[in-house]
Amino acid sequence: MAEKREPVTGGPRRAPTLGPSGSQRTDLLELFFDLAFIAGLAMTSMKMAEDQTWTGIAQALVLLSALWAAWVTTTLITDSYNPRKQPIPLLILGTMFGVMLMSAALPSAFGDHGLIFSGTWVAIFLVRGSVLAWSLRGRQEQERTVRALIWDVGSGTLWVVGGLVADSDWRLVLWLAALAADYIAYGFRFPIPGRPPLPRYEVAPEHLSERYQQIYILSLGELVLVSVLSLSRQPFTGDRVAAFGVAFLTAAVLWWSYARGAGATLRAAIESSSHRSRLVQTTPYAHWLMSAGVVSTAAGVERVLEQPGEHPSGPMTALILGGAGLVLCGRALLEHEVFERVPLSHVVGVVVTIALAPLAPHLPGLAVSVAAGLVLLGVAVAEFLRAWRHSASAPATP
Repeated sequence: MAEKREPVTGGPRRAPTLGPSGSQRTDLLELFFDLAFIAGLAMTSMKMAEDQTWTGIAQALVLLSALWAAWVTTTLITDSYNPRKQPIPLLILGTMFGVMLMSAALPSAFGDHGLIFSGTWVAIFLVRGSVLAWSLRGRQEQERTVRALIWDVGSGTLWVVGGLVADSDWRLVLWLAALAADYIAYGFRFPIPGRPPLPRYEVAPEHLSERYQQIYILSLGELVLVSVLSLSRQPFTGDRVAAFGVAFLTAAVLWWSYARGAGATLRAAIESSSHRSRLVQTTPYAHWLMSAGVVSTAAGVERVLEQPGEHPSGPMTALILGGAGLVLCGRALLEHEVFERVPLSHVVGVVVTIALAPLAPHLPGLAVSVAAGLVLLGVAVAEFLRAWRHSASAPATP
């Protein structure tokens, strides 16, 4: 059963916290907010497909990480505060508008729209944090929000300075430093010198697990959408239809392996884990790796559907094989946190994708996509057989 959270008394006004009877299910407003993040995934995939250079891929991953941070922190807010009690709905809608604006600026974020992207990011966190801190005044929950605001001011300075710098390489360095500050702050629960550590994150397992399951499935929707749109713009040749089929099977395997693995038991793991706090903190990173892998795979699919016989360059190989590798790394991390083990099949899968990289430039893009899909399928089958053997050897319940 989801953990109940008692409201803290003593504030001059009612704060938007969830009471003991608060809903633990996803609110429709949260699903509406997800649409903005999906738009960001689509723009990231488009940038990767159009700018297939090592720098372009690094830039896209940095921008995706910024959008991911906005999604994760919004999910924590709706996990802790009632999404139907003001000012939470306004904060979610405001964040949604900001993420949409960032997504629109994303393709040129390392060009003319750098300040729009970074300035919007800073505005989301500072305005949202200030309003939330004001709503929680006089209450214990306010301290976490205030500490987060202090860190946001520091990282926000790097974001804004990066947006003002004309050189794209220096902008990338500054934004990487800003992201590092943001992710470290979250991981260590916003430490402040001279202040005691904040309490561990207290979550509703049903809600939090549902939100991560939803965002991963929605991320797979990007792969489906790119496949359909890319094929619709091209003549229906045999090799393109084959590439389309490979893309579908890849998406299906990515769904099946998650739905039959740690993703399906995430709620139970959060409820019963002896290291719940660590699981809550590592789950965003695991799902970021998986979502980044799906987006990279989608970008590779787009190029393969355009030119199935083209021999992939190094960056394109990284999108196709590296995308599969990122998904497997994220899955391995999640499996470790949920089941307290690193599956050998996932490690072998990552090693195989690396081993295939030197061969990729000598093969058509379609063949490389098939190879990546077979690696993912092989890992999924190995995990299925392992689970089947485990269930078969388990003693029967009397």
